[in-house]
Amino acid sequence: MGGGYLLIIIILLVVTNGITYGASQLTSDGVSYQKKDGELTTVKKALDELITKSSKVDELEEHAKLYKYAYLYDAVKVGDYVAYDAGTWNNSKDIPATHGEFGGYTQNKNRGESVICDNNSTELKGWRVLKKESGKVYLVHAGQPECYYHINNTTESISKLNARADEYKNEYAESARSIVQADIENLDADNNLRKIGTYYWLANVYADTELYYIHSDGKLNHYFSAVTGFRPVVELKSNILTTGQGPDKVGNPNAWTLVLPN
Repeated sequence: MGGGYLLIIIILLVVTNGITYGASQLTSDGVSYQKKDGELTTVKKALDELITKSSKVDELEEHAKLYKYAYLYDAVKVGDYVAYDAGTWNNSKDIPATHGEFGGYTQNKNRGESVICDNNSTELKGWRVLKKESGKVYLVHAGQPECYYHINNTTESISKLNARADEYKNEYAESARSIVQADIENLDADNNLRKIGTYYWLANVYADTELYYIHSDGKLNHYFSAVTGFRPVVELKSNILTTGQGPDKVGNPNAWTLVLPN
C-alpha cells in the first residue's frame, strides 16, 4: 500500500504566470521529512524540484496529496475504531418473537449504537478493525446493533444473517456479511473484539437445528432457539484513505476518518 502518514500540509496554488507555492511556517531549509525511499530532504528542496517541472501540474498536485492523506490500510491496526457510518434506523421494531425476524432497534438511532437482546448488555458501540487482509480492511460492529430470533432452521438463519448485513453497506463498503467463527477463533476469549459482554450469533452451523454463538464470557457455544445479538462485518473498498483520528457518530473519540480516493 501507499506512503506513510505525514503531518505537514502544503498548500499548492496554480496561478496564471506559472506555478508557485505557499507553506505556512515552512520558510526554512531546515524543515525536512523522510521520503518513501528513506532519503531525508527539505520541504523547500522537494517543492523546488517539482516546480521545475511546471508543465506537470497533475504530478505536483498528486505529490501534495501525500502530505494530507494516508492509506487506511497502512494507518490502522486490528481493534482500532473507524468512523464508519451505516446510517440511522428509519423505524422502530420490538425484540423479535418469531423465527427469522430481526428487531430491538429504535427509530432515528444510529446503527453504530448497541441494543439489548437478552438479560445481558454491552456498552461497546461503533465500528472496529476486525482484520486486514490482501490490501483490504474489514470492520465489525463493536457491539450488536439489533437482535435476531433463531429456532431450529439453521440454513434459513445463516442466509438471513448474511443478507441482513447488506443493509449496513455505504459508499465505502465493498461487501458485507455476518460475523463467523473464523473471524474470532484466534482471539482470546477475553479479547473485547470477541467478548462484548452479551451473546451474539455466528453464521455457522453446529447441527441441523443449532447455530454457534458466542457467550457473554467470550466462549463458543451452540443452541437451537434464542433471541440473540447480530454483528455485521463490512469489507471496505480498496485504497480507502484517512486524514487521521477524531470522534465518530456514536462518541468514540479516536476513530480513523474515511476518505474515498478521487
